[in-house]
Amino acid sequence: MSIRRKPIGRIPNQIIKDLWHGSIDMHIHPGPDPACERPYDSIQIARRAQETGMAGIVLKSFFYPTGSDAFNIQTNITPDLKVFGSVVIAYATTGGLTYAAKTIELQAKIGAKVVWFPAMDAKWCQNYLGHDGGIYILDENGKLKPEVIDILNIVKKYNMVLCSGHMSFEETSSLFDTAIDMGIVKLVATHPLAELSRYSKEQIHILADKGAYIEHVYGTLLPRNGGMDPSDYVDCIKEIGAERSLLGSDLAQVWDPMPADGMRHFIAMMIQFGCTPEEVELMVKINPRKLLDI
Repeated sequence: MSIRRKPIGRIPNQIIKDLWHGSIDMHIHPGPDPACERPYDSIQIARRAQETGMAGIVLKSFFYPTGSDAFNIQTNITPDLKVFGSVVIAYATTGGLTYAAKTIELQAKIGAKVVWFPAMDAKWCQNYLGHDGGIYILDENGKLKPEVIDILNIVKKYNMVLCSGHMSFEETSSLFDTAIDMGIVKLVATHPLAELSRYSKEQIHILADKGAYIEHVYGTLLPRNGGMDPSDYVDCIKEIGAERSLLGSDLAQVWDPMPADGMRHFIAMMIQFGCTPEEVELMVKINPRKLLDI
């Protein structure tokens, strides 16, 4: 249980602007989306990010790979902004695990840089939502399924970022152990403090000690996701270290602000609740640049 932190007083606007300028948001959900209404499409999101001086964004969809969107937007619309595509392993995007390695490789060939393991289709997430079934990456002996090894080979071949999605801690830990043994070093634990993930602080420490970056997202602080206390994030960042942490927006749903503006709010909030500007710079600039090879 974290200690509720008292927010500090005024923060000079220039500090926020300097951190926002050149920042990178590695977790954005654009429209169109067949499952929920999203207020902004990829082009609108990218234009706003470039307009505000951000350095890069990663487009994420539960229903389609975003590599071609990213390529076309950066090439034709926002040349000053790095726009990266990604693949979420899901029934709609990759046919589950079965065709995932092939789909990911095709996307990597056109510039996609990020792979998310099962998110909304993960068994852990489906069970939380009250549903049966879902994608589970371990076999009956607790080992990674062969299809997962095929995926990891593609991740390594194209030097991609490997994110845990909404899987259980046991699956994530096993995945990261094998990835590390294979020489994969770009590992991200996807919002482990979020209600969908439900990782304990001890489990988060274990993943960070393996070398994974621990992601914190602005979306979980909004009322639609239960309004998490920002103190929980700041406490975790102080324990784990900003050098192993990331900040992303995880926006946008219909009532959310534009992702670029959400990043500005998130940067300001983390400083207000106790992070130093140097810590925030690591989490929104330096660490994402390392992961995305910017």
